[in-house]
Amino acid sequence: MDWIWRRVVLFGLVALLSGLFGMPAAAAPIRASQSCHASGAAGERLADLDRAPQRWICSDVSYETGPDSLFLRFRLDDPAAPRAQSLVTHASPFAAITIRVIDEGGALGIARYTKADARHLVTGPMMVLPLPQTRYAPREVAVRIDKPWNKVIGSEARLDSTAEGTGWDMSVVVAMAAICGMLIVPLLLNFGFYIVLRREFVLWHIVMVGLMLVQSVFGTGFIHILANPDAATEISINSLCYGAVAGSGLMFVVTFLEPTALPRSLRRLFIACAPLVFAGGVFTALQFDVLRPWSALGIYIAISFAICLIFGALVTAWRRGSKLVIFLMIGWAPTLLVGVYRIGSYLLPGTRPTESVILFQLALAAEVLANSLGIVIRFLELRRERDLAHARATELEGVAGRDALTGLWNRHSIERRFNDLFCLGYRTMAVIDLDHFKRINDRHGHAVGDAVLKVVAATLAEDPEACAIRMGGEEFLMLLRGPGSADRADRCRRALSTRIAAVVPGLGHVVTASMGLVEHDLSGTLDVEFAVLYSHCDGLLYEAKRLGRNRTMRERLTGFTPEPLARSA
Repeated sequence: MDWIWRRVVLFGLVALLSGLFGMPAAAAPIRASQSCHASGAAGERLADLDRAPQRWICSDVSYETGPDSLFLRFRLDDPAAPRAQSLVTHASPFAAITIRVIDEGGALGIARYTKADARHLVTGPMMVLPLPQTRYAPREVAVRIDKPWNKVIGSEARLDSTAEGTGWDMSVVVAMAAICGMLIVPLLLNFGFYIVLRREFVLWHIVMVGLMLVQSVFGTGFIHILANPDAATEISINSLCYGAVAGSGLMFVVTFLEPTALPRSLRRLFIACAPLVFAGGVFTALQFDVLRPWSALGIYIAISFAICLIFGALVTAWRRGSKLVIFLMIGWAPTLLVGVYRIGSYLLPGTRPTESVILFQLALAAEVLANSLGIVIRFLELRRERDLAHARATELEGVAGRDALTGLWNRHSIERRFNDLFCLGYRTMAVIDLDHFKRINDRHGHAVGDAVLKVVAATLAEDPEACAIRMGGEEFLMLLRGPGSADRADRCRRALSTRIAAVVPGLGHVVTASMGLVEHDLSGTLDVEFAVLYSHCDGLLYEAKRLGRNRTMRERLTGFTPEPLARSA
């Protein structure tokens, strides 16, 4: 039935994505007869460009990175076109914008604006500046942008027929708002999954989707419904979110795929590079004037690096037969393609720089849908593995034998079944011994001593991800798996004193326990014999006794060597 379920999930995903990518496009701006741009040095004016017409580039390509001034020119020769009343462009930091209008009668109008004068739209990531008023309709509009922080402030500039400016078409606004709402659903779903299944990949997906939601609110301009941040703040938050999304995306990929899907070296590379990718977003978010010419390059280089890593991981996982990689491929493909398109359009000289906000938001929706479905599949598989582990554990309980007093497994059973449990992930071993237990038997009798042992057994058996064994006398053993196994074992040891005092009163002293604990190869690639691992735990237990009892001595090992091992409390 598995293949039927997978096909149903994939069919639903394709249907949802088809509906998303079928949304209509944004409304068209006023079409200028000619649109040109040019780069200038600090202090140059529009009049200087009038005397050097050969400097104008009348196409949508070849925008320079970080010029001191960016000049734009729009010629309006169509008498039937509506009157241009405002300049609309992508919200981006700048020092000042000067707009010069020449109307059909030859009259001149000039206005100068600072970033405080720009009005931000709530129907898209755009800002609006009104054109200077003239008696007749404008015939030519020229713009000088001082210290632009991004190429798209020029490449996405257009004239609008209303003084307030118009943003996206309403159908696009509804689609973008729906995507923001869609991000909330998997965010809540993932929180629910994490409560039940405390796995790293669920946590990283929560971080990633949460950051996507923040970026979507700022990147679509919807933040201006609630607040009015300036363009510099928007760019900084967007850049931080982009870097953090890419970094958490790397961590999600490496924790979501099966342990055998990626080689250990590639996993380590992902973990090491995630902070570097985030650093690219931090670099772009810094609003220092000295960094302005290269500011946008920081996040684009970081994202390019992340794209290469993710692409390599997907190919590697596919070749290694990963069953989960198909969800990442479907989910990440639109995002990676849009990312490559945006980066290429910004860095390559023969292309038009664009933020492609609508495409990017649609790609985010695809990513969240596919990866959320993948998490559901992963959740089902992990639950199946857990059920299998419990079934095998139940089987072991039936054939291995129990300790007659406590009902725990006995030493003979664990020695026979240790390898099976080790393969199921029980790779933390703890040996617990009650301190001065003979004193209880001598003072209160063996019946009281047996009652104490039963309390110890019940306490150690409460951890659902642990197997408790009575090795003999007052010595017990725990095999644990899952996150924080060592800390969980130590909490069990420390809880013994309280539990014994509550159930077996009148002992006259606090009963404590010492423990020797070894975490062995938590990544799951090495094998070890029970006797060897137990010997190391026993040695650590002896050390805990020697140092005063009532303590835990622990080690984390990746393999065993003949040399003496360093111990730490």
